[in-house]
Amino acid sequence: MAPTWSTPRDELSCPICQDIYKDPVLLPCSHSFCNVCVKKWWGTKQQRTCPICKTLSRSKSPPRNLVLKNLCEAFLLEVESGLVCRLHTERLKLFCLDHRAPICVVCRDSRLHTNHRFTPVDEAAEPYRSGLQGYVRHAREKLKLISEVKLDLEKSDNAIHNQALSTEMTIMTEFDLLQKFLVLEKDFRIAALKEEATQKRAVIKDRIVSLTGEVIALESTIKTIEDGLRDGDDTSLLLQVDALTRAAQRPLPEDPERVTGGRIDVAKHLGNMSFNVWCKMKQLVSYTPVVLDPNTAHPEIQLSEGLTNAGCRPKRPFVATPEKVEGHHSVLGYEGFTSGRHSWDVEVGSNHVWALGVVAPDAQTTGDVMSGLWMVRFYKGKFSAFSPSGPAAILPLDKRPMRVRVQLNWDMGTLSFLDRDTNTPIHAFTHTFTDRLFPYINTWDTLPLKILPVDVTVTLTRPVDNYKIIAVE
Repeated sequence: MAPTWSTPRDELSCPICQDIYKDPVLLPCSHSFCNVCVKKWWGTKQQRTCPICKTLSRSKSPPRNLVLKNLCEAFLLEVESGLVCRLHTERLKLFCLDHRAPICVVCRDSRLHTNHRFTPVDEAAEPYRSGLQGYVRHAREKLKLISEVKLDLEKSDNAIHNQALSTEMTIMTEFDLLQKFLVLEKDFRIAALKEEATQKRAVIKDRIVSLTGEVIALESTIKTIEDGLRDGDDTSLLLQVDALTRAAQRPLPEDPERVTGGRIDVAKHLGNMSFNVWCKMKQLVSYTPVVLDPNTAHPEIQLSEGLTNAGCRPKRPFVATPEKVEGHHSVLGYEGFTSGRHSWDVEVGSNHVWALGVVAPDAQTTGDVMSGLWMVRFYKGKFSAFSPSGPAAILPLDKRPMRVRVQLNWDMGTLSFLDRDTNTPIHAFTHTFTDRLFPYINTWDTLPLKILPVDVTVTLTRPVDNYKIIAVE
């Protein structure tokens, strides 16, 4: 408890500077002064006498009065803290209701507070303390909420960063495959072009060599005859006529055939080149009618890089998001449907626990997923069907399907399930759908459920640039 200052302020003040002692020293006569003040006094008087009683001091450095020093420092701390009246050095025990300020008992009797109302400081502080404590409680709750949201945002930021890195790596991998395919296809086409050019040039070069020999022989014969004719003397001609006649009787080569089809088949190499490469690329890529949304996946659901397979994995730390279906080992399709006919095949294989169907997002946001979920489930060797409009129903099936087709006709209000291998109906729901519906996949098994790709074909109409692409079985 803080002391009550009964000692007047002047007894804590240096007699020389009239201020609170600073580094007080004790003279042999038991009087105390500030160390600086007394030495300055001695310098002025040219002798070491006490400023009060004139007693002579033999020491140039009187000992410090530590008790008085500590007392003065404690007093200054009290004054600075506002707990002690600066005028009367009394503890502030009363609260003036008119001035709304703490005062001491001496201030109460002063003219400044005449006819004022007073109350003890503990009683005056209680309602303020209660109000401030209530504020602190609410503020701490708000701080806790803000801190939790801030932590969630930091986790989300880290998750987004990791998602971006992972997605970037997947994109780079996919494009590397496509680029490698294009490079190989380019090399293949250039090699085919060069091979055709080499073959056709070899044929032409052989013809050139053959014709070159005939040209040389024919030119030699012509030159021989022309030289004999050039002399102009009949006697000379007659002397050579037998040799020239024999040369002229040599058979002329047959007329060479004109080259046809010897050029590069440019149209074959360049015609619809990108389209043909794209058609060939279809063998490398696949198309699935449903792509899974990793943002909706339960923490124990592991998705493949292509977002078409879903299986269980050990639980890992995760950031809760509004898209995740709480309490369900499930994942939703990325795109929802509000009209039209849609179907997708899922390979369930020997997975021991799985469920397939569709769900409305409103059911997810309200926390009651079953209020907007239509599904067929396989569990403990039995099949059952669930819908918001009726109780669960056990489905009598003779054979366990390996592949299940889910067919949604949103406009007609039907959702049906078929054994894809035998086209045997498993179950069908009838309902007037009003909400967007998302594909729903649930599993508790490490063996993944696989959304199967469909074949992609190109249907051309005339004109050619009016083609369309359709997905077929």
